[in-house]
Amino acid sequence: DLGPWTLDLGPWTLDLGPWTLDPGPWTLDLGPGPWTLDPGPWTLDLVLCIESRDSWKKFTPSEKRCRASATTMSTCSRRWCAQGSGLDTDPLETFEVCVPALPLQIKATKRLAQAKVMTKQLKATSLALLAVVAACSSLSVRAHADRSQAPRAGDQQLSSAPAPHGKTILLDVPSIAERVNEVVVNVRSSAESGENLGSGFIIDRRGFIATNFHLISNAEPRRGLGQRGPETKGPSKLVNSVTVTLHDGRQFPASIKGYDEATDIALLEIVPHGAQLPVADLGDSDSLRVGEWVIAIGNPLGLDHTVTLGIVSAKGRTGFGGQFDDFLQTDAAINPGNSGGPLLNALGKIVGINTLVLERTQGLSFAIPINTLKSILSQLIDRGRVTRGFLGVDTQDVDADIRGVLKLAADARGVRVIRAERATPAARAGLRKDDLITTIDGQSITSSVQFNRIIASKLPGTKVAIRILRDGREYTLNAEIGEESKK
Repeated sequence: DLGPWTLDLGPWTLDLGPWTLDPGPWTLDLGPGPWTLDPGPWTLDLVLCIESRDSWKKFTPSEKRCRASATTMSTCSRRWCAQGSGLDTDPLETFEVCVPALPLQIKATKRLAQAKVMTKQLKATSLALLAVVAACSSLSVRAHADRSQAPRAGDQQLSSAPAPHGKTILLDVPSIAERVNEVVVNVRSSAESGENLGSGFIIDRRGFIATNFHLISNAEPRRGLGQRGPETKGPSKLVNSVTVTLHDGRQFPASIKGYDEATDIALLEIVPHGAQLPVADLGDSDSLRVGEWVIAIGNPLGLDHTVTLGIVSAKGRTGFGGQFDDFLQTDAAINPGNSGGPLLNALGKIVGINTLVLERTQGLSFAIPINTLKSILSQLIDRGRVTRGFLGVDTQDVDADIRGVLKLAADARGVRVIRAERATPAARAGLRKDDLITTIDGQSITSSVQFNRIIASKLPGTKVAIRILRDGREYTLNAEIGEESKK
């Protein structure tokens, strides 16, 4: 019966075929004879398959079988496969016949058309439902995979920016803070001029702690205010003592294992006893994207283990007086005492060292990329200082005004030489003021920060080819990299 009917949308399974109808044979008990088989017209819902032991065996299988479909089940052709009228047979004799269905043929055709339409609708509906179920299943599996890598879900959850591989990260601030707080320490340094309060984090179970150099510097003005001044000339003046307080309240005197004023990074060392020290999980600051969630933890104004939340506002910020400035900008609140503390991504990995804020501003905080620390860490541990290549030249980024002054093309790229110090590799190579440095060993130069990094990465004694533009003509100068040293 094809109607009226109700479609149950779930949960259900639609079998789209193929279907098979068993044509028989069936046995019909006609009872004691005599009896007569009326040739019709008449309709029977089931196909009667009656097989004789003699006369009916001569008919072919196609004549003994009626066609059936999933919807008509028992409609047959009008003609008989064999005449069966007026035959007397023994009870329980079997014959194979086909049943005509003339009176129902039109109705059956109509219902068959309706059934086809309904089948198409059911197919379309089922495919749509299957697509929805598949999409939901995919989202569920993906969310489960992300939760297996991200911190466990809590009451506060925010969706962070997708990672490069496209996964969505659930930001669970309470869980991250609970886990990372164990590696965050308070740093207190003392000198004749006063104290510095700041933060740091444990990076090695041997007792190595990363923090900012300006927390252990005795130069004026006093640090610890979340600010950073220009580099000093000559040997750095250091504080007299440093004390580190762990998350569990244990305090240790700390020695200065190494420092690098150029990047404002310092490495402290304590001699731990008691429970084993937890260690920070360092991330990859290069993979950070603008707009990603970040978390700052530190000791602002002596309020230890304060947690704030923000996003990465920008990358590659320069112009704060450092030769290798390459700061991450964030709107996560950083206050005096946050210096040296960790900046975390949505997975709870440290991607930056909170370093400075701009006075009389709000939401302008800056952190050193963690990859900067990783690039010099081995030198700080082994030697206590960082050896860099040195050329002895001050440079400036090229903008529209400088292009006009130097009469450069609109698409000219490079860095302008402001000054080449005497008796340096730059002076010996022939670099002059207002030269435009375009390449080093074939690598295009786009900014002063990039130029300084390339030179710093060269080992002392390395020879480099410097391509310059001077008075509208190109020249190639050869220079030998020296070693940077404090005077």
